[in-house]
Amino acid sequence: MNVVLVGLSHHTAPVAIRERYVVTESALSGLNEKLVRGSDIDEAALISTCNRTEVLAVSRSPERALEHLLDFLRYELGDGSASVAHVYELRDADAVAHLLRVAASLDSMVLGEAQILGQVKAAYRAGVQGRSVGPILNRLFQSAFRAAKRVRSETGLGASPVSLARIGVQLACELFESLAGKKVLLLGSGAMAESALRGLQEAGAESVAVLSRTPESALRLARRFAGRSAGLDALDEELSAAAVVLCSLQVERPLLGRAQLEGPMRRRQGRPLLIVDLGVPRNVEPSVNTLKDVYLYDLDDLERVAERGRAQRGAA
Repeated sequence: MNVVLVGLSHHTAPVAIRERYVVTESALSGLNEKLVRGSDIDEAALISTCNRTEVLAVSRSPERALEHLLDFLRYELGDGSASVAHVYELRDADAVAHLLRVAASLDSMVLGEAQILGQVKAAYRAGVQGRSVGPILNRLFQSAFRAAKRVRSETGLGASPVSLARIGVQLACELFESLAGKKVLLLGSGAMAESALRGLQEAGAESVAVLSRTPESALRLARRFAGRSAGLDALDEELSAAAVVLCSLQVERPLLGRAQLEGPMRRRQGRPLLIVDLGVPRNVEPSVNTLKDVYLYDLDDLERVAERGRAQRGAA
């Protein structure tokens, strides 16, 4: 038996490509079942996070399996826009080592990011539910979970919370020097939004509004951090007042474009607006960056911010 892996990530593909290959957690089981229906794949597990989409498999025919997985990734999970240069293939020991690194957050955009282990566990559960994870992948995932736990407990990676959301908060602090007195708008109420709220609170933000498609979830999150909450119908009003917007909604197409922002920007009378788009697919159209006084950063921009921080720490 051979272990093989095919995928694309922030290392190989920009967010404009990655967002076309995002798989929702609810779709994982069905896709896993589909993967093992053929004769080339004995076991399989699909891993999808904001910065990677990968298919891990076990096969007695690795060459045919890799060919099948490549087609499945490019055309079943996405729209075929990923080129050969965007995709990587790994076999056996390299594939095993890669999963261990991913689970331990050693391959993440932000080293030590806490959310990735939960996403890998969700991929494992979906594989079990879809009956595509057999004895080999089961042992491999359990080894990855143990390795991740050791990395966090025996190194400094688990000492302080780090995440993409906190990089976004850090960027806001750098641009505005202080968030005291600044109004912050948070679009989304999931794990990414919660991480952002914790970072905002630590950075001294005093006025935070949480908007979500489900007002109840926005209210629950806002109450925990002494913020305000509303539905997306309040978006126009909140955009007129906020200095910083952090977006982490699950969307099929961008929520914010030039048309949605032109009115609020006129009412702002020259006050700058920082938008940090943490979503994949993106919540904000790239053309928004051409509006006067709007400063848009997406995940590719945050990767450069994170890389700059790593370089500065290395030089210190």
